[in-house]
Amino acid sequence: MKMRLLLALMVLALSLSACGNKPQNETHTTAVKADAPKIYQNFCISCHGNQLQGGQGPNIQKVGERLTEEELIKRIQKGGGGMPPFQVALKEDELKALAAWLADMK
Repeated sequence: MKMRLLLALMVLALSLSACGNKPQNETHTTAVKADAPKIYQNFCISCHGNQLQGGQGPNIQKVGERLTEEELIKRIQKGGGGMPPFQVALKEDELKALAAWLADMK
């Protein structure tokens, strides 16, 4: 009887320990998405301007009207047209967050 009770308590404890926990990646990805403007500031502002208005690089204020998120990821990774590649400088989640943020610029 004591063994069953102990076993039931262990199962209950294990079940409850998993409740409400978010996967670590989800928390990190959410934080990175919120930091997309900071990523832009650190890597893009010098060429594309503080209002995305352009300068050395083109105006990207409405880049989401011209390029999809996937196209933006490729452009940021590979560079092109005078833009350097950032595939080494940015982590994958940073790259995706930046591209998603820019894709919303319409």
